[in-house]
Amino acid sequence: MAKDLRPGGDHPVSRAVARLRSELDGLAEVPLFGLDAEETGATLVELTGLAAQVAELELRVAAHAGEVRVEEQTGATSTASWWAHATRQDRRAAAGRVRLADALGRFHLVRGALAGGGMNAEQARVITGALDALPEGLEPDLYSRAERHLVAEAAHHDPTALRVIGKHLLTVIAPEIGEAHDARALEREEREAEARAFLTMCPDGRGSMVGKFSVPEAAGQMLHKALLALSAPKHLTATDGAGAYERRPSPERLGSAFVELIERFPVDRLPDLGGTNATVVVTMDLDTLLGGLKHAQLDTGGVISAAHARRIACEAGIIPAVLGTHGEVLDLGRTTRLFTKAQRTALNQSQPTCTTVGCDWPAYLCHAHHDTPWHSGGPTDLANARNLCPHHHARIHDPTYATQRHRDGSVTFHRRI
Repeated sequence: MAKDLRPGGDHPVSRAVARLRSELDGLAEVPLFGLDAEETGATLVELTGLAAQVAELELRVAAHAGEVRVEEQTGATSTASWWAHATRQDRRAAAGRVRLADALGRFHLVRGALAGGGMNAEQARVITGALDALPEGLEPDLYSRAERHLVAEAAHHDPTALRVIGKHLLTVIAPEIGEAHDARALEREEREAEARAFLTMCPDGRGSMVGKFSVPEAAGQMLHKALLALSAPKHLTATDGAGAYERRPSPERLGSAFVELIERFPVDRLPDLGGTNATVVVTMDLDTLLGGLKHAQLDTGGVISAAHARRIACEAGIIPAVLGTHGEVLDLGRTTRLFTKAQRTALNQSQPTCTTVGCDWPAYLCHAHHDTPWHSGGPTDLANARNLCPHHHARIHDPTYATQRHRDGSVTFHRRI
């Protein structure tokens, strides 16, 4: 950080800051042993209020630094640039704090609440942003009412909730004009979101496709809801063996559900691509299909492991192209190998959960697996079907595991030695 205040500073703010730093320096090595839960909680709340008061003072001094052009001491291009360099802050963060300092100079109720410790700096940032977003030309009293309303709401809401309240601020303080304004703003947001929609993805060279996207909120909520349905039961993923479970972070859970959504999407509902259905063709030789290790080829140019190819050829809506020794096409499978809705309904009645010992994933989230593989002549009927959750369906096709079938129809997996 910047060097300590020079000795002999006469301004009350300079002296107070020096005293505060001296007091805090003395606490750096004080142990917290003996601070009970009640006092700890009260102290933490007080520290949060103190941080707000320090933040207000810091921002007020930052605004003054701009007025006295402190950057001219070093030839910096702006107050924010000087501040970032002097204190090793991120330049963008310093510029944002300078903007907030300027806003607090215009919104005195917000600054007063921050100075009193009753509002934190992020709340102040959200409130000033909402106030600045109000349309021009309103009656002066409306701006004052808006500031009073948001400062009062800050006593009950965190920054996220305040951001929502701020979006509809005009409707609260002046409903006769606010509803029309909100409707226009929402329509504008939706148009801009549609215009900004994009998706990019590329292989990362490590077996994954990575990317990012932006879609309108409604479409994003639809996708999120579909992924939540596929990732249920919430926060649990079955493990093999003794019925244990492991908690998985939400991004991992939703990522697995996204893979599930892609693999099981009904491609026959998509428009044609190049005169054929937008279906991925997986090409493999017969040895690979029957248990070999050679990789399979996607018609998009990628490659996947033999185990993965066997799994998606078993269940997913893809087309497996099986080649003989001399490259001739032995079989060009169609998705008619998949179980029908009626068969799945009957199967779910007889097998209400995953058939792996210790796994209780519900049947409606499971895959229908052929005990005798379809490519080996196994029929697509109930006598040859079992429910497996996505985790155990991948395992049953993994050559590093042996599958043991039990008399009651359940299965267990054991790593091969």
